[in-house]
Amino acid sequence: MSRGARIVVVEDDESIRLITQLALQEMGGYDVTAFASGEDALQVAPQLHPDLLVLDVSMPGLDGPQTLILMRKIPALAETPAVFLTASTQAGQVAGYRDLGAKDVIAKPFDPQHLCERIAAVLAMPRGAAPPAKTSARRTALVVEDDPSLRYLLRFILERQGWGMIEIDTGTGGLHAIHRGEVTDAVLLDIMLPEVDGLELLDVLRASPRWSGVPVMMLTARGDEAAIKRALASGANDYL
Repeated sequence: MSRGARIVVVEDDESIRLITQLALQEMGGYDVTAFASGEDALQVAPQLHPDLLVLDVSMPGLDGPQTLILMRKIPALAETPAVFLTASTQAGQVAGYRDLGAKDVIAKPFDPQHLCERIAAVLAMPRGAAPPAKTSARRTALVVEDDPSLRYLLRFILERQGWGMIEIDTGTGGLHAIHRGEVTDAVLLDIMLPEVDGLELLDVLRASPRWSGVPVMMLTARGDEAAIKRALASGANDYL
C-alpha cells in the first residue's frame, strides 16, 4: 500500500498542516484529509477509514497521544497505523510515543520529500507487524554520534529493522572501536564530533583492510558541497 492511500493529518499549526497536506498529496499522491484538532478528527476520521494517522504531538485541547488513545477505542481506527510529528525528540519522549504504538516519530521541521519517504515506509509495513525479533545473527552497525537524542533515534530505527547497534559518543572512542573492536556490518559517522571528526574516522576506516569493505554513511547537519565531495572521495557510500 503506498500511492493513493488515505491519510488523516491532525495538526493545529495552520502552516505546518498545509505543508504536510500538500506534500503528501502532490509529492506522495495520497488522499489526505487534514484537521486542526484532535476533537475534530475524532468526529470525522472513523467515517473516512484511513490507512494512516499522522498526528502532531503538541496541540491545545487533546494532544496527539491523547487523540490516538481515544482513536484506538473506535473500531474503525483501532488498528490504523499512526505516525507522530513533533519538535521534541528527547529519548524518553520518543520511547513514550513508541509505547503508544507509533510506527514512526518524525521531527519538525521536516523536509517535504523526507516526510513522504518516511510515510511511504510506514504504509509499506504489514498491518500489525512487530519489530523484527532480536537474534544473535542480526546485523550490527557502529554508530559514532555525540548527540544522545540522535543516538536514541538511530537505535530506535535500526532495532525496528532488526539491527544491533554499538554506540560511541566521541571521535576518540570511534578510533578505539575501529582499531580494537569487532568489525560491524555498517558504520554511521557524524561529521562534527569532539576530538576527532567523522571525516578523519572515515580515512582510518578506509585505510584498514579489516574495515575497507564495510559500507559507511555520513550523518551531519552540514550540507556544503565541499564536505559532500570530501566524504564521497574518501570512500563514503552515502551522505545524509
